[in-house]
Amino acid sequence: MIDWEKLEELIKTRRSIRKFQERSVPEDLLLKALELATWAPNGGNRQAWRFLIVTNKDLINKMADAVKAKTELMSVWPEAAQFGENVERWRQNCDFFRGAPACIAVLMGRYSSIADQILRARGEKDPVAEEIRSYRRLGNSSLQSVAASIAYLLLVLHYLGLGTTWMAGPQQAKKEIERLLAVSPEWDFVALIPVGYPAETPKVPQRKPIAEVVEFFR
Repeated sequence: MIDWEKLEELIKTRRSIRKFQERSVPEDLLLKALELATWAPNGGNRQAWRFLIVTNKDLINKMADAVKAKTELMSVWPEAAQFGENVERWRQNCDFFRGAPACIAVLMGRYSSIADQILRARGEKDPVAEEIRSYRRLGNSSLQSVAASIAYLLLVLHYLGLGTTWMAGPQQAKKEIERLLAVSPEWDFVALIPVGYPAETPKVPQRKPIAEVVEFFR
């Protein structure tokens, strides 16, 4: 087993990296990291995930352009004005991943547990069933499975000396990105992971004391 102190250091030194060196990332490192990511816990062991590795600079730029276009659209809506400077920072940073030498597009498949299947068969006629269905949508098993694999992926990439961050923002250009990557209809683009050798060393963020986020029921 890995030494506890080394594991703790690995977890606590991981940072979200948004600036990258121009060095290319060896494909074998990406494949090794992704192979380990597929050992994450997942619903029904269906392993309903796919990972598209994009190193083509033109394609990365097209994805970034699509995200930027949707950001610009949303930022001029009247409703955006109330968020002031936050909108401007978002506009400036939404497409930073165009500077990454590699991007991993994460796709989510569709997993239905036995509970989901019963609820679907029950239909919408039963208010209790509909209430339960709303709970399960909130904690979607497929999304939780993909999230677990991404968490593994980020740690392994950090161990390999690579920088990355977990991006949900590009989902605003889901349709455009899926078209660019020829994603088939049974899969959904849910996250983008830019990868490269770090060109920055972010400060250590504060974490809430454990007593504030844990409660025992003994």
